[in-house]
Amino acid sequence: MKEKYSRITFKILLLIPIIFILFATDQFILPQKQINDQITEYSKIIVSRRGKFSTTSSKEFLGYKYYTQKGYEFAVSKTYIQENEIVIHESYIFQNISNVKTINKEYADELMSGLNGACLYIAIGLLATSIISLLLIKFNSTLSENGFQNIVLSNVFLTIIFFYLLLIYN
Repeated sequence: MKEKYSRITFKILLLIPIIFILFATDQFILPQKQINDQITEYSKIIVSRRGKFSTTSSKEFLGYKYYTQKGYEFAVSKTYIQENEIVIHESYIFQNISNVKTINKEYADELMSGLNGACLYIAIGLLATSIISLLLIKFNSTLSENGFQNIVLSNVFLTIIFFYLLLIYN
């Protein structure tokens, strides 16, 4: 399996750092658009959990998801925005909302939607795992079959978690 799939695995893993560099450039280096908008409605983000031996499920409140007049959506962690007039900072390439401001407060730290919050930390973990995996595949000639499978499964696992978090918060 290692000999058959190592080239395609290397090429797929090489895409992760390239996409992350594009995202980091878009998010932190390029200027961002500032859009004046109004919040039209909101909903609560609630996740249901059920224990292994439990018959009842518990619900956990994660935050609020806001919808604006110009069609933007963003989620904020457990903080209710009381003002309707907001300024949205959006990146040019990926159109990721990086900051939301009102007249009185800035909500950059509480922002969960897009590649902010937990999604950003999982993306950094996926980047580190993919770089380590690339180095192991390229330079470790004694990499076992089990080691190769662990590389594939760990990267697939982090990718699934990343897309799951994007699904919850977006």
